[in-house]
Amino acid sequence: MSFSTDVKYELLLMEESSRHCAIAKLAAFINIIGGVTDDCIFIHNDNKDILDKISVLIYNLFQVKVSIEDNDIIIMDKSLIKKIISTTGARCDDDMTSENIVSPMVIASSCCKRAYLRGAFVCCGSISDPNKHYHMEFSANDYDCIHTLQQIISTFGIEAKIIERKSYFVLYLKEGEQIVDMLNIMSAHKALLEVENLRVVKDMRNRVNRIVNCETANLNKVVLAAVKQIENIKYISQTRGLDYLNSSLKQMAELRLSDRSEERF
Repeated sequence: MSFSTDVKYELLLMEESSRHCAIAKLAAFINIIGGVTDDCIFIHNDNKDILDKISVLIYNLFQVKVSIEDNDIIIMDKSLIKKIISTTGARCDDDMTSENIVSPMVIASSCCKRAYLRGAFVCCGSISDPNKHYHMEFSANDYDCIHTLQQIISTFGIEAKIIERKSYFVLYLKEGEQIVDMLNIMSAHKALLEVENLRVVKDMRNRVNRIVNCETANLNKVVLAAVKQIENIKYISQTRGLDYLNSSLKQMAELRLSDRSEERF
């Protein structure tokens, strides 16, 4: 599996410790990969493990079993629909008056914001292999959904940027420190340790390379200076003779030529 898939399953298998956090995670699933009307809640994903998780969440919260057909969860029970909408604050698809993708009450506490981000990453997130480069993103075709994620992430002091890519809106982070902070916020501790270990190794390699490059540059300067000095001494010897120099400079020049002669052997 890829590193991104490993992170998703680490988050997917995590059990929320409180009911309000479980509600926040379910809200993320519905808002990002679902659709809501007064008569139906529709959730689609190609990953059956995600649908199984949603089914378990719904059962734990409402004590009602929902079925999974192919890659869909379709809820037609009006009583259950009403409870889910009321509890999660899910916005109906035909409600164009509401600006909130998620009810502020659902993510009022920090722990619920973290749970919402965990659900969001499982649905629409990805992270590159940290051995190659640093990049984390969330993508969806609904701008309001991505903008909401940006606002939630900003409450933790992280500035994520949004770009449009074809028919999708992408919220992304490209700095290693930001990605480490996001993994910590989502409680992906296994992935966090792996990224941190790789960052330490990369930083050490970069530091060693800088030291080696600096020493090499200094050594090159010393060698070039020595070569230039020998050339100057030879020029004086051939044009004026070393006797032209005062005694101390003559002695130094002779020693330098002697050292150069010995280096050839």
